[in-house]
Amino acid sequence: MSGQPRPPEQATAAPAPIDTADCLAALSRGGSTLMSADHWAEGVDRLLAEIGPVTGASRVWVFQLLEVQPDAVVQDYVFEWASSEHYRQLNQGRFRFFSSSLKDPVYRRLVEERQAGKPHDFCIPAMPPGPLRSDLESQAIQSMATVPIFVNGHWWGTLGIDDCERPVSWRGPGLDLLEAAGQLIAAAVYRYQLNHRSRQIELFHKVADCGVWEVSLRNGRVWCSQALKRVLGYPETYPRLPLRRLLARLHSDDRAELRSRLRALRGAAGSAQFRLDARLRLAGPLWIWHEIIGEIQCNKSGRPVAVAGLLLDISQRKQDEEQALAAAQLDALTGALNRRGMAQHLETIGPATAPRHFILLDIDHFKEINDTHGHLVGDALLRMMVERLRHELRPDDGLVRLGGEEFAVLLGGMRDDQALALAERLRRCVAAEPFLVEMPEDEQPLMVTMSISLGVARQGDDASHEPNQLMADADQALYAAKHAGRNCALFYS
Repeated sequence: MSGQPRPPEQATAAPAPIDTADCLAALSRGGSTLMSADHWAEGVDRLLAEIGPVTGASRVWVFQLLEVQPDAVVQDYVFEWASSEHYRQLNQGRFRFFSSSLKDPVYRRLVEERQAGKPHDFCIPAMPPGPLRSDLESQAIQSMATVPIFVNGHWWGTLGIDDCERPVSWRGPGLDLLEAAGQLIAAAVYRYQLNHRSRQIELFHKVADCGVWEVSLRNGRVWCSQALKRVLGYPETYPRLPLRRLLARLHSDDRAELRSRLRALRGAAGSAQFRLDARLRLAGPLWIWHEIIGEIQCNKSGRPVAVAGLLLDISQRKQDEEQALAAAQLDALTGALNRRGMAQHLETIGPATAPRHFILLDIDHFKEINDTHGHLVGDALLRMMVERLRHELRPDDGLVRLGGEEFAVLLGGMRDDQALALAERLRRCVAAEPFLVEMPEDEQPLMVTMSISLGVARQGDDASHEPNQLMADADQALYAAKHAGRNCALFYS
């Protein structure tokens, strides 16, 4: 770029007559109104109206940068103060979303220097002929000063002064005033963006029941949305959340899994995402299920610099999953365990509760009951019998409906005589008194007497003694009980 012509800068024109004290007073008034305005755009209008008169210029304006293309810059004329209607340009159509070509090397250099943060001072009569001078002369500009406005490190727009009467230099108080005003505008825009994003985040938290967070990998500092602070039990204005305390809120197993996930992702190229269901203690003592959705953010060299993401409350989803899992393990008619539930229960009464016993029971002559009274009565009797059996069982005992009128009871931690005594109690509770079955309104309740036969088996000392073999042993004992006259309980030997 050293061979390209530089935008001419006024060196011979007389400085613009500006009073420094007036500039400071104007900045003070304009900055105060800018910070207190209901909307930042209204504040910018007031700021321009304060600094315009002290400069004696024809107009003060702001161009907002929309896009820098390879061969053009797209901007919009968004703010203007004019000393009279004669100098007003804001409403002219040619300044709405206008494109300026970068084919002119002088203008290209001007844009590059604005991108680098450099201010400019132009005396138009002293400029060499070219597209830039012609454009300024078409606007009857005699002198101009501009400063770029940077928001969050990016060129956001340009603040400028046009004088259509005086070919003066704006160096000194003029450019100082303009640069200070540009910084005030940048601060107002940035504050608005932060507030706007904060409102969006809080609304997102409210609608999606989630929190937003970010952890810097450089210094371990934590940022999170105000709503998430409230959930964690911190005041909304709490300045800095300690990372160690936040990690302590995670269940130890889930904390280890999170660290494992992060270690696995740190070597990945570019940004890497992860999801983890984890238990957290929030403001109270209970563990609550949340889904952690995160992304490792890297700098241009690919080095991880931050982890950011969402925290979603999935306690209802987990509850639904547990209920669905429980329902899948239960018999729909009686509420007893089904075969899938039996397999799960056998895992819970493992070696720690050995020896394990299996009671197989069958309702005597149940087919005759169904044939006599119908299947609706038969179904009601099955449900009522299960309720009676449960009253004799411990909470950890498993009552299973294998199919039809055949049931099983899974026991752990009993001696042989205790298991046989329990089987006898189950037999007596069924046979002791008839079952009263409610009938339709026009019929009297039905009294049905039932009995059950039971076979009891114990798992052998050999760990290879499979549940199927245990069931087969109990089935042989049940077969013997039926042949012994039914309504009895026998132990397999």
